[in-house]
Formats: sequence, structure tokens, C-alpha cells
Amino acid sequence: MSPIIVTYPTWQELFGERPSEDDLLGEIRKLDRLHTVWLLARINIFLALDRFQSNPQRTAELQTFLINLLVDEKLFAKLKERFGKERLVDRQTFHSLQVLALMKRVMQVGAEAGGLRPDAEAQASYKLGRCLLMANDLLLSPEGTRAIRKDRPSQTLRKVALQLQLGSGGEINNPPDISRSMVRSEMIFGDILREAPEFSDVSDDFQKRTGIGLQDYVDHVFAILAHYLTLDPKRLIEETGLACIKPQSFFAKAPRGPVEAFWRLELTTLADLKKSLKEPSPLKPHHDFILYRRRPFVVVAEENAVPIHLSFVQEKLESGLFWAVFNSLETDRERDRFFVVWGQLFERYVSRVISRCFAGSAEMHFPFPKFSDNNEEAFDGVISAGKYLIVMEYKGGFLAAQAKYAEDEQEFMRDLERKFGTKKGAGIEQLVRKIVALFCLAPQRRRTLAGIDTTNIEIVIPMLVVQEPFVSSEFTSSILIEFFGELKNKERLDPRIHCTFPLIVDVADVEALQPYLSQRKISLADCAMARVQLGAGGLLPFRDFVGQYLQDRKIQPLRDVETAERFRAIMNRSSERFFGKPLDDTPEPLTSGVNRLGSSSS
Repeated sequence: MSPIIVTYPTWQELFGERPSEDDLLGEIRKLDRLHTVWLLARINIFLALDRFQSNPQRTAELQTFLINLLVDEKLFAKLKERFGKERLVDRQTFHSLQVLALMKRVMQVGAEAGGLRPDAEAQASYKLGRCLLMANDLLLSPEGTRAIRKDRPSQTLRKVALQLQLGSGGEINNPPDISRSMVRSEMIFGDILREAPEFSDVSDDFQKRTGIGLQDYVDHVFAILAHYLTLDPKRLIEETGLACIKPQSFFAKAPRGPVEAFWRLELTTLADLKKSLKEPSPLKPHHDFILYRRRPFVVVAEENAVPIHLSFVQEKLESGLFWAVFNSLETDRERDRFFVVWGQLFERYVSRVISRCFAGSAEMHFPFPKFSDNNEEAFDGVISAGKYLIVMEYKGGFLAAQAKYAEDEQEFMRDLERKFGTKKGAGIEQLVRKIVALFCLAPQRRRTLAGIDTTNIEIVIPMLVVQEPFVSSEFTSSILIEFFGELKNKERLDPRIHCTFPLIVDVADVEALQPYLSQRKISLADCAMARVQLGAGGLLPFRDFVGQYLQDRKIQPLRDVETAERFRAIMNRSSERFFGKPLDDTPEPLTSGVNRLGSSSS
């Protein structure tokens, strides 16, 4: 799907003044806690399904539906007067970050009983709509506004501030492509894990601690997603029970032990959430949804639960799975081993995807090449194409919550440098160190790659492939490019070699490129050089560049047949296993496998 940066109407734009936190809480106290949370959760499923489909016309229709549900005539007239000339797709009245932020406040101060019910009363529904609009104003603090001002002396820190202000919303409003997300998890925790017995200890540790195996856990997530992906979003709002599942019977055909273990990990209550929300935290509340992410299902009625946000369920196949395993481990030794294994699984997956891209190609792919002198691994991957050498490192790690959600610029920079930047073993440091080893000025210090002839190489293009959205964003990418330049400038390279700035690429971008590369529609070297020639100064994510690159060359979107077929097979297998029949009615927009590479609609 094409990424979006959601812009939204604010109360201040409509009425000339910014609401205070007390103003908003005063309105929320009148709303019934349970039924308001229940409705907000259904709206969030509605919004998540819309983003999974990524269809602008459908988005406009769904925004219109929500406006009719939540906005009275007076407020609608204000919205029309102020934003009537803007498209609903570009200026979205309702979005998931806003809903989640308001939901936290409702859980904390909503009426325990007897409050207004927005799911049943029109005036209460309109009150909820006003609360949601007021919540928009509180997604950016005055301090945050000052941190991102254009005239800030340090432009690097301004980029950090922009990332910290926009990053959590980017994560929530831009879930990964659902089909690729599911196929990736199937490959990593199915194919690769089975083929690599050295990784079995981590899976065994997880089962010992939780009562459910890693592959079994992933399969349960598959089944839940398969269930929700077939629902009509509008009916979720109109039919209260449709959004709910019954934990005791949902996996009726599965063994009870793993099912009960799964729900122990994923299920929570309003009372537990309210208690946890009272605990002090250094994280900013409008960025921090870790409680929801950790246990994304909340009990709303006897034997009924609803997902707080469907994208948090999908995250259980990616970052959420990492943290689920990490939090289940009890010793530092187990966690250290898990960090290594997770990274190696990710490296093998990316290498497998890239190998498929270049099978039989003139651009030669060398997975995990080694130095000739001591058989030490040089890079995670190398692509040789005439005078070009693309050298790659793959990093599957994630930034810590304190770095992402506390608006602490220094902590963000420390964690970024430690895991992806300049510290020993970080991605940028590895790229510079190994490029220098190959092409340093002093001939006696140069090393060679086993089985790869680099004598005719003139241009080296570094590439860092990551799984963390905060790292592949345009703001963080530009900071990593600065890190690379600082390290490279301390070294002396052979003047015959031109080493470009690094391209920071999300794993989803590699997956999206696969059909274009494997069908020889584009050359990766040519594509990478076209991006390099635009320069390192602009804020242009690699994904957006590729979309424009394809359009400029009049290359039509390609159907990723392999991913689409495997996704459907996963859906059918999960449905047969847990529900006793294949899932034949998967909505086409979610399974078409078309690469929607393009510029963000911001």
C-alpha cells in the first residue's frame, strides 16, 4: 500500500482556540466507559481494514460514513466551511492514532455505569465525535511544535524531533502490507526455522515459558486475521457483535492447551488497562500504546472480546512477535541468544528474497560473501553489476520504546547509533568498515572477496535493509547518511572508487521490488544510481522514489503472483485448521498482490 502521513482537522482550526486536557476530560467523563471503548474499537477495526485495502475511493466513502455517524449538523457546517475544498483522503476527520489516544482517556475517566452511550444515542455519538476532534489538537504538544520549527539551529535535531512527532502515527496509520506480512512470517517461522535446527532453542524456550510453540502462535494470529479480513467494515459499526470474538470457542477445533496459552498472552480487561494506565511512565501518552500492543484484545462482555486495533494483531507477526518472545524469556542469557537468533532469521529471509530477485540475472547476487584471507563474513549480501558493486547489511532489530515514544532526542540518537549507526557492529559502521577493507588507499591493507572479482568496480553503493519503520523513514535515513559520511571521511579510499551515500531500505520495499527485478523490468543498479543522482540532501524515502522511478519509465504495476498465491494458501490453511473449511471468499483488494509503489498522499 502507498504510505500516508495523515493530516487532520483540529478544534483550533475550527473554533479559534486549542482545547485543554481538562476540557477534553470533562466531556469524556459523561460517556459510558465500556460502550464507548467498544465503539471506538469497532471504529478502529473499520479504519485498519481501510488501510489494509489502501483504496482512496473506499477511504473517502468510509470517512463519509464516520462523519455521518459522529458529526452533528453544526459541526459539519464548520468542517465544510473550513475544509470543504480538500479531499477527505488528504484531510481525514477520523484516524487510528486519534482513536487510540482518546480511548486511553476514556479508559481512565469514562463513567463506570450510567454514562451516555454513543453506540445507542445520537447526541452521545455526536459528543464522541467532538471529543475525537478535540483529541487531534493534543497529538502535538507546544514543546513538540517548538522542536520542529524551521529555524531551529540544529537541523539534525529538527529531523529527530520530526521523526519523534510523526513516527508513532506513521506506524499506526501505515500497517505493513497484510499479504506480505503474513507470507514473511510464514517463511521465517515456518520454512527457515524448520531448516535451521540451530534456532530451535529459542522456539523451545518460548513454548516452555508460555505453553504454545512459536509456529503455533503465528498460526493462531493468521486465523484471527483471516476472520477479520473477510468482514464488511460498515457492518462492524452497525452490528455490535460482529466485531467480537469468543475466546473460549473461537479456536473450537484446536487443542485447548495452546489456545488457552495464546489467550493468556493476548487478552486483557478494562479494569487491568485502567490500573496499568495509572502507573507513571516516561513515555508520551499520545505515542505510547505498548499496553494495547502487548495484549491487543480486551474483554467487553461475557465471553466476548474485541481487538483494540487490528494492526496491533498484525504486529504479532513482526515487531510484536519479537517482543512477545523477548518478554517471555527469563534470563539475560536467553534474551542475548534471542537477539542473535532474531537477527540471523531476518538476514536469512532477506537473503532468500533477494536471491529470488536475481536468479539467472546478469546482476549477480552473492549471499553472505566472505573475505579471502580468513573466511570471515564480509557483507550480508553483494550484487555485482558491471562497474557497480552494491554492498548490503540487513538489520532486523528494533529501537527501544524510550527512544521512540518519549520525545527524548538524545535517547533516540543514542539508541540509533548503538543499533544502526556508528557503534561497533551497527549497520552503518559495518558498511563503512568493510568497504574500507575492500577499497582502502593502501594496497597492503586491502582485502579481497572470495569468488568475487572487484578489479573493474568503479562505483560502490551501500544499502542497509531494515525492519524498523522508524529507521527507514525519510528523517532517520538522512541522519544515518550523515553518520556514514562522518565515518567515511575519516578513512582514505582508493581514488578510483566512488562510494555513494547509503540507501536505507525497508524490507517491505525489497519485497515490493521482487517481481520487477525477477521479471527483468528494472535493474537494481540502475534504480539505485538514479536515487543516488538525486542527492542525499532531500527527504525522499526509497519507497516513494521507486514509485516515481517506475512511473517515469512507464512500467505498469505488476502482480506479485507468488506472494498472492502463498497468502491465499495461508488463509485457507488457517481456516481449514481452526474452522474446518477453506476460506474461499477473501476480499480481492487484500489478495491481489499488486505492488502499490508510489508517492505518499500527504
